[in-house]
Amino acid sequence: MLGAIGHGLQGLTAGFDRLDRAAAAIARDGESDRLATNAVDLLRARQQVRAGVAVLRTADEMTGTILDVFA
Repeated sequence: MLGAIGHGLQGLTAGFDRLDRAAAAIARDGESDRLATNAVDLLRARQQVRAGVAVLRTADEMTGTILDVFA
């Protein structure tokens, strides 16, 4: 169970890091030719964070189920 939580947290961290990089690039470059690429990176970051949250939510539900079985 701890492995799933670790992977979920890694996904969140990576997603927020990607978000920071893409947002900084958009702010720095303005309306350059890389705007579309940076916008796509923002969408990828959102999906990466959502996936990390889904992993954490599933791990939480599994922990609750295991506790219910053994209680």
